[in-house]
Amino acid sequence: METGRTLRESSEPVLGWRAWVVTETPDGPRLGSVLHDLVWPHSAVVAECRRADDPFADALDEHPVPGAHCNCGFHAARDPVDALSYARGRDERGTICRVLGEVVLWGHVLETEGGWRASHAYPARLYVPDTELADALAAYSVPVCESPSSRTCMGTPSHSALRSRIWRSANRI
Repeated sequence: METGRTLRESSEPVLGWRAWVVTETPDGPRLGSVLHDLVWPHSAVVAECRRADDPFADALDEHPVPGAHCNCGFHAARDPVDALSYARGRDERGTICRVLGEVVLWGHVLETEGGWRASHAYPARLYVPDTELADALAAYSVPVCESPSSRTCMGTPSHSALRSRIWRSANRI
């Protein structure tokens, strides 16, 4: 997800929007990146710069992730409409569907024109098309809802994600 040029740097956690693929793994359905070969575990994820994997990208010196002059890090949009464009696309073998959700970002955070890029991430809330998929993703221990306007989601404030067990334990590092 392209979020634009860097505006400022922070270590404050933020809540943004992103899309994930739901992919079938030997351990059952898991969230995955829509752009990279990355399956999200049921714990915090730490970003790596993958610029060297792109044969068309200019080389950069080592830098913190996310880098101000690189596009690395976990991306999140301010507006769900911007993230929604990534909920559609060509799916790899094993892809069950794509879902939209809210993600908490922390660690090294860069605010950009359209959202944020950060060194650490974990889903805060997922929006899925049916209860069977919601049950399959329950292991992420976040609210899983049918839509952003569902009564279940309205009853669980997004800010609770910043106090979640997973975020707290990962943020101590």
